[in-house]
Amino acid sequence: MITAQQPDSLKSDIISEIYDYALPIVDNKIISCFASSSPTIFEITNYLFKIGGKRFRPLLILLSARLFGMQTPSDKIIIACASIELIHMATLLHDDIIDKSATRRGHESAYKKFGLPASLLAGDFLLVRAFGLSCYTLDEKLIKYTEKACLSLTEGEELEGTITGDKWKSYEEYLDIIQKKTASLFSLACATGAYFAGATEEQTKILEQFGQLLGTAFQIIDDILDILADEKDFGKPLGTDLKQRTPSIVNILWLESGDLRAKEFFNCEQPQTMQMIEETILYLRNSNIVIRAKEIANQFAELAKTELDKLDEGIDFEVKQEFLRLLDKTLNRCA
Repeated sequence: MITAQQPDSLKSDIISEIYDYALPIVDNKIISCFASSSPTIFEITNYLFKIGGKRFRPLLILLSARLFGMQTPSDKIIIACASIELIHMATLLHDDIIDKSATRRGHESAYKKFGLPASLLAGDFLLVRAFGLSCYTLDEKLIKYTEKACLSLTEGEELEGTITGDKWKSYEEYLDIIQKKTASLFSLACATGAYFAGATEEQTKILEQFGQLLGTAFQIIDDILDILADEKDFGKPLGTDLKQRTPSIVNILWLESGDLRAKEFFNCEQPQTMQMIEETILYLRNSNIVIRAKEIANQFAELAKTELDKLDEGIDFEVKQEFLRLLDKTLNRCA
């Protein structure tokens, strides 16, 4: 069986225990949800699952539950973990369709391998499975949490759009988009774990906000990696955001800087060649844009730490330290 891939950067006794014992149970629950009378849907869901994944969102649920004393995950926690990963998988399928991505995690994307109609339906299938799991718990709050997150990520995807001519998203609009599209699932994960572990309403709201801030920093770093990462480790071609004119933090800050080269790049009516993309990546790597983007990611990480510091009693302080390490590791992805 393919199991979650624990990153070397997340090695610790607590997290290793989660990867060794809790996440394999989650993986079994996820795999059970791929059963379908459609051989194609079954093949696509299994294919996406087998090309890897860190199960970062289920990890957040399990850590949040452990923060409030739940050492052994309950059945509802396992179900919630499987549900959020199925939602994440669905968004990957749909994202690759929207972006026409040929690769995913260093492999051929499902969109490229199986085509648009089948991949779209497989994504829909996973979303239905996810909500089926949420409803199975008969927990009204979990269903509402999940609905809120799914609505947000759908709205964020639609709002994102592309940079066209002299029209681009403002920095404030960019933040709204990534908080909907990416941070919503981080927020859902942290709130869900806290809630099922018996945290108070105030504590659950703190974890929800912490997840939102962590997810925001995570996406900003991901945007930066589009021009800084090692392509082999990144799992997709560098400069994808440039090529697709995505309103990433790098592209938005570059445009807002007033650099004429940015306007020339995005006003070009013809598709940019690989040489143009590579030259632009080198140019941006040596600019102040990356420095400014990293500063913004650090600001959100500090806000997340401040939020977590509001929890000063009734928690496992070793787990709190794990959350702080997660924040640091998030930032260090492009150190």
